[in-house]
Amino acid sequence: MNEEIKNKIHDLAVKQIIEDFELIKEKTKNETLYGYAIGIVGDITGFFSAGNTVESLNRTLIRYEEKDFHPSSFWCIPEWEYSGIGDNEVSTFINGIKDEEYDSTMKDYENTLIRALKTCENKGVFGIGKERENLVIYLQYADATDEDIDDISSEQINPKNIHLLFKERWNDKANSLTKIITEKVKTLPNRI
Repeated sequence: MNEEIKNKIHDLAVKQIIEDFELIKEKTKNETLYGYAIGIVGDITGFFSAGNTVESLNRTLIRYEEKDFHPSSFWCIPEWEYSGIGDNEVSTFINGIKDEEYDSTMKDYENTLIRALKTCENKGVFGIGKERENLVIYLQYADATDEDIDDISSEQINPKNIHLLFKERWNDKANSLTKIITEKVKTLPNRI
């Protein structure tokens, strides 16, 4: 992928992330947003934005009558309640990839989207101070093509303390975002 295309994708992604995040913030204004992520799939199409709140997680757990808090409910963004606009122009720049160029193009695409998230972070789109301290931002493969990208992107975007808590999200013995959010859910009325 040449630099011109990367820059076009970056700029379109930044615009879309800002619009999507503002829409998600509006939808969740009376709830506690804990996660915002963009999702991609292995066949290099556009991306989608998703957000989740402590209250939404509680509704999901009630709906499925989960007695235990399984971390997949917290971190699998296709299952999150809130989404952005949905359609974006990014896919127009990544059509017609030759098989032998797929791996390098996919890596360029991932890095460009992470860079777009970092640009939004640097612009204060995701909040400043206390508002930002309670939110984890990352990139995820919705089809589990690469499960490491969650941690790779989180490390590049989030403040170190948030990333370290996020990185431990699957470890039930460590202090983690999963434990912190579980404690917040337990304080809600009408919890399971």
